[in-house]
Amino acid sequence: MTSVVDSAFEYQEVFEFHAADINAWLVIDRLKDGLSFGGFRFDPSVTLSQVQNLAKTMSYKLASHGLPVGGAKAGIACDPSHPNIHNILAQIAHSWEEQLSHTVILGKDMGATNDLLDSLYRAIDMPQMGIVQKSYPNCPNKIRELTGYRSDMTGLGAVIAAETATSSMKGKSIVIQGAGVVAQGIAIHASARGARVVGISDINTGMYCPSGLNLVELINGTRANKTVFDIGALKSVDVDELGRDQIYSKPADIVFLAAGSDTVDELAAEKIAAPLVVEASNFGLTKAANDILFIRGIDVIPDSISSSSSAAMTCLQIANGNNLEFNPLWNKIEASIRDAVIVCMKFGLKENCSIRSAYEELFVKPILGIPPFMDSHHYRASSSVSDIE
Repeated sequence: MTSVVDSAFEYQEVFEFHAADINAWLVIDRLKDGLSFGGFRFDPSVTLSQVQNLAKTMSYKLASHGLPVGGAKAGIACDPSHPNIHNILAQIAHSWEEQLSHTVILGKDMGATNDLLDSLYRAIDMPQMGIVQKSYPNCPNKIRELTGYRSDMTGLGAVIAAETATSSMKGKSIVIQGAGVVAQGIAIHASARGARVVGISDINTGMYCPSGLNLVELINGTRANKTVFDIGALKSVDVDELGRDQIYSKPADIVFLAAGSDTVDELAAEKIAAPLVVEASNFGLTKAANDILFIRGIDVIPDSISSSSSAAMTCLQIANGNNLEFNPLWNKIEASIRDAVIVCMKFGLKENCSIRSAYEELFVKPILGIPPFMDSHHYRASSSVSDIE
């Protein structure tokens, strides 16, 4: 374990793993009733600082859901397709066995698969939910077996947040940054509630059509056929192919961010034409981008609210031994997201601060009892909350 001197992370415990050219970190932001939860990120760009931020963000996400357990995160600076990944995971599991056996449960994050997580826990001969089973023997072995687990959970939460901020998704035009699972979930749930997906981008390019893209049809087809999802299949005479960041400058009611962390910088933020941005990814906006959007009067529903649904589902069941029923559980999650959006938008309007800052003041400080890692007086929110009275 290493000590952390950055005051923003003064409460965290950091456990490191180093072998040859592989670096990995497990960060426990805090414990609640002796437990914490977070995803395990697999990506060559992972750094200790990023994992620390993600662990803190997990605690922030859980704050509006009553902080059922504390936040944590793990990350490995390695491609998940590394030829020796299973051997590496076995070494990591043994290095972190004390934590994995008593205080932290790890789930999926960027690059992680069920197979990789199964490999991690198999190495120490315990199920993913083994910690919970000590108190609740009937709890299933895996997160994906919990009551309440559903596909596209994160996308659903982001759409609920956007719907609350705008009163209705019906007729809204949306642009989605990203083409992964979260982005696809946003497209599915937003379309089901009457929205029109007019733009989407991946790491290389963007597609835009003001009358709407046949995105849900493409998603359903690739999932049914188990083929690779490729937005290039949307090309037609009616669809404009643009540069990746050019998609932001096109007319839309909402921009959803569903790619990697810090992928929208100040230059991209200057291009955003929509009056509302929803962070479905973990800190998709850089701090400079947040500054630009606050100056421009564009509302941002932060990741702490809009990408919290999956974590909330898992952690509520961890804390309750999987004894919450499906519908009451999801009613509780949706109510918490809607409440956070409404009260934070109203507070932001009244106090002339951003929704992010309002969330920190109203939810993070009272529950976590620590100062926020962002300057809560630096942002300004616009007044689009007027239709949520």
